[in-house]
Amino acid sequence: MIEFWKSNVITKNLSNPFKSVLLLHKQSSISINVIIMASMILFILSCGKTEIPVSEAEEIVTVLEFESISSFRLDMKELEYYCDDLTAAIKKQNWEKIRKHARKLGKIQPVALTGLKKEELPEDFVTFDSEYNLGTVKLVEAAEAEEMDQLNIEYEKVKQACDNCHKRYKEEE
Repeated sequence: MIEFWKSNVITKNLSNPFKSVLLLHKQSSISINVIIMASMILFILSCGKTEIPVSEAEEIVTVLEFESISSFRLDMKELEYYCDDLTAAIKKQNWEKIRKHARKLGKIQPVALTGLKKEELPEDFVTFDSEYNLGTVKLVEAAEAEEMDQLNIEYEKVKQACDNCHKRYKEEE
């Protein structure tokens, strides 16, 4: 019955094929309108935001603010010890210690150590933190699976995230 109605609509409306197509695909036209409206809204919301040129962005923040600088330094020192312990365990291929130290690295979150909200910190510091956290998750997975090649790859990524952040923010002692 429905097929008969559809073919009947098409034959009666051959003079206006666009109208018959819309009648047949009424639901898809609504979807298209929703997509168009959502795109327009996103475009409007993105307008007016000024982007900072790269040269200016690099000079904005190179000193981090902390709730407690001494606490942050102690926590970072602890992180450094875990990293050293993990390096030694990897050299000895001691999987029990590798898993232990990888888990310890994974529990430490540099953004949380600052005592501030992510919104209060420089964007690139939060990015370095995200790279570190993702790296430690994958590092723990490789340690649990006892996959040395993958462990070395992920360990290098974690070290690179740390090094990038230190180049930008670590104060010379």
